[in-house]
Order: sequence, then structure tokens, then C-alpha cells
Amino acid sequence: MGIKEQIESILLLGGEEIKIRDLSKFFSISVEKVLEILEVLKIERFNTGINLEIDQEVVYLITNPRCGEMVNLYFKQDVKPKKLSNAALETLSIIAYRQPVTKSEIEAVRGVSTDRVIQTLEERKFVRVCGKKEAIGKPNLYKVTDKFLSYLGISTVEELPQYEIMKERLNGTDENK
Repeated sequence: MGIKEQIESILLLGGEEIKIRDLSKFFSISVEKVLEILEVLKIERFNTGINLEIDQEVVYLITNPRCGEMVNLYFKQDVKPKKLSNAALETLSIIAYRQPVTKSEIEAVRGVSTDRVIQTLEERKFVRVCGKKEAIGKPNLYKVTDKFLSYLGISTVEELPQYEIMKERLNGTDENK
């Protein structure tokens, strides 16, 4: 058994989240090497029923969102997954097409406060902080997560409808305005 398979086994039995740093220490390899292994696992698992989610300093397994309906039917769950509100969809669209983006940049586009919406999206692990902007106050930069992309049934933001055109327009570089 290789280290990749051993890490996968630990993720399966490890519960909610496993710290990448803890895997590094346990296997006596660098965090970078662990991340390389996790990326390989993530790619290998993408079209399976179980996906791998890497979120900043932690990693965990999730069910493939494309299997959600069947899983719900099997377990006869009466409660359907919560649908996203219009505010959440708007915010996710802005983040997906403009990422990395700050909360104030999102609010400038939407025209309303996004505190609660972003908090909810972070709780659902659809967006995450990916850094700090070099500006006054060093605001958080947000981007969409692989869980969100998987929820949509795509693997990269480039697969979003008219991604290149929308990205150019949102960044003010469209020559056909």
C-alpha cells in the first residue's frame, strides 16, 4: 500500500476534517508533498461517488453532489437540501466570475450588504477566504470552492457559461462595450 492509499484510508475514517499539517507530521513529509498527493486523490475521485475537498488547512471527503438525489431517495429523506436564495446565487456568481474578490467589491456590485450571505456560503463550504488584499485594512479575498463547482457538476470556473466573456466585462477589459 502506498502513502496515497494510506492517506485516503485515514480520510475515510477520520471524521469531518483532517488537518493537512497533521498528515504531514504523521507521514514525516512536507505539507507541499501532502498537498500534491491530495490533489492527485482529488482528481482520481472526481467522477466517483465520494469526492475530496481541500479547504485551506483541512481536507475531508464529501459525497458527490451529482449523487445527491439518489442518496436522498435511498435513505428516504423527507427533507430536501436547502435551495440557494437569490441573494446567495447573485453573490456566488459575482465571486465565481470575479475571484478573488473582497466583500466590499461584492457589495459594490450588488448594492447591499453581503455579511450574512457570505457567512452562510462559508458555512455551506461554497466559498472560502483565499488570502488578503493588499489594501487598507487587508480585507479578505473570497473564491468559490470545489464543493460549489461539484454542486454545479463542473470541475473549473472556466466551465461556467460564457466565463471568458463575463470575466472580461466584470474586469472592465471588454473591448466591445
